[in-house]
Amino acid sequence: MEYVPDARTYEVEQYGPRALWDEVREAFLRWHDLGKPERSRFGLSVDVDVDGDGDGRRVWLDDPAGAVGRL
Repeated sequence: MEYVPDARTYEVEQYGPRALWDEVREAFLRWHDLGKPERSRFGLSVDVDVDGDGDGRRVWLDDPAGAVGRL
């Protein structure tokens, strides 16, 4: 992506096994839907992942009980 001041749209090219720009866009939209909370309100909890499915890593907002995503 090439940044051009005041442009209304940008063209993005993606390569490799993951569509990283799509992931960034989804994360931005999720953050926006949450009301654009400050970075200091987020936390990360890592628990024992007994079955190996990744459920042991949670991103939360304001309180560890308020999970907003998994890593």
